[in-house]
Amino acid sequence: MVGREMSPADHQDKEIRVVLKQLVAAGWSLCKEGHWGRLYCPCPDRSCTTIPVPGTAGNPSRTARSIARRARLCPLPEGDPRRALSGGVVV
Repeated sequence: MVGREMSPADHQDKEIRVVLKQLVAAGWSLCKEGHWGRLYCPCPDRSCTTIPVPGTAGNPSRTARSIARRARLCPLPEGDPRRALSGGVVV
C-alpha cells in the first residue's frame, strides 16, 4: 500500500460510498492512490486483489456494482467467516 488510509465517507458518490463502507467493514483497506483511491483485500499478503476506485465515475451505480463484483472474486482462506460459499468476500 502506497498512500494514506482513507475513509469511505470521503467519496462524493453515494452508491460508491455505500459499497466502500461495506468493504472496509469486511476488512478491506482503502488508500489514497491513483486518481482517487485503491481497495486492498483482507488477505494476509495484501497483494491478492486490488481494486481501483475512481473519483468521478461516469456511471456511479454501475461502478459501485463493478467494485462489489470484483470484491466477491477475492479468495479468502478456508475457515474465514467473511468467505462466501462461492469463495469470495460477502458484500
